[in-house]
Amino acid sequence: MTRRKMQRGAWLAACAGALMAGLPAAQAACVTAETGGSLGTASSFRVRQGPAITTSAQFTLGCGGIVLSALGTPTVRAKITSPTTGLTLKNGARQIPYRITDLGGASYTQGLLVINASGAAVLGLLSNNTANLPLRIATTLGANVPAGTYTDTITVNWEYANLCEGLLGLGNICVGMPRNGNVDRTLTVQLVVTNDCAITAPDLHFGSAPLPGAFSSVTQNLTLTCTQGLNYTVGITAGGAPQGGRRHMSSGNNRLAYDIFRPGGGVWGTEGAARVAGTGVADGLTPQTLPYTATIYPDQPAVPPGLYQDSLQVEVQF
Repeated sequence: MTRRKMQRGAWLAACAGALMAGLPAAQAACVTAETGGSLGTASSFRVRQGPAITTSAQFTLGCGGIVLSALGTPTVRAKITSPTTGLTLKNGARQIPYRITDLGGASYTQGLLVINASGAAVLGLLSNNTANLPLRIATTLGANVPAGTYTDTITVNWEYANLCEGLLGLGNICVGMPRNGNVDRTLTVQLVVTNDCAITAPDLHFGSAPLPGAFSSVTQNLTLTCTQGLNYTVGITAGGAPQGGRRHMSSGNNRLAYDIFRPGGGVWGTEGAARVAGTGVADGLTPQTLPYTATIYPDQPAVPPGLYQDSLQVEVQF
């Protein structure tokens, strides 16, 4: 009889051992990630004048199968720990201010708890086992900067405690895997600024005259405002009816020869020495003035009366 009891006790011990072996093994902590942050590419003029360049980003905390237990008060917090006053995208000493807001437009400030859930609210926050912190990022207008890649980082601290992933036992004790953690996550914000020029090229009017030789030459200016630090050259195309090395205005099938001459003489064209260089390195704000003289060739035959026109393009290379 005694021997039979010992055998039963051994069998119960074996069963208990099997149950213990079936409990969940240790698992990794909750997973954190972030997406977005690229502001793409924009010209220096848009950076300075607008509209603001915007993008979205998101920080994410993922925990699987969360249930509440008697471990303590469940909490999930997300805090902006990077300085959000005077945020700047940087390229060396050059900076472009930007701001971060929630999707409703409310600005975030340094140290702000943007997620602060505790108790039963944690289950609502983690309804899909995931907590999301979406952001909107927008540049602030006014920065006059050269072309280049400008970057910064946004840091969010995730803190989570007293979470239970898996099962609850008697007394709401976690028999799954407790989850506790504190981690900083960073997101890179990037904007690529490109060179650009604003060109002012007023129409050219010769007026009226009875013969080609009776037209006076006209002196005017091209005006360019270009990205800070930019060296550039300017060309003027040959127009719609070039012939014999001269530009021509047209009136139906009739042609009136003329040309645009660069400072110092010579026809202003688009190739090599026929181009005109800017008047120094651009500063992004100050217009640079390039004068020219336009002349109707006096050595051509008389043409029928009419309105003679041509269309030219100003090309900027940098």
